[in-house]
Amino acid sequence: MKKSKGYLIKQLEDEWILLPVGEKTETVHEVLSLSETAGFIYEHAEEAETIEQLALLVAKEYKVTPDEVYEDVEAVVQLLKAKEILL
Repeated sequence: MKKSKGYLIKQLEDEWILLPVGEKTETVHEVLSLSETAGFIYEHAEEAETIEQLALLVAKEYKVTPDEVYEDVEAVVQLLKAKEILL
């Protein structure tokens, strides 16, 4: 998966803040707050081509099975794609 250019992610304790930067600030007028897991998904999105591959990465990180996290990973990916943060 590819990330859209123009975003900066910062970790604040157990949440992540996704900020538009540069030219993106002209069209995006919101800051997105992500959970720790959603931040991990965004950070590692380019390491996976599919939701299944991303679910494997999340499962390995949090020591659970891919089936346990698949629906959550899919929901985060859909949200980030809807906001054109992931392409």
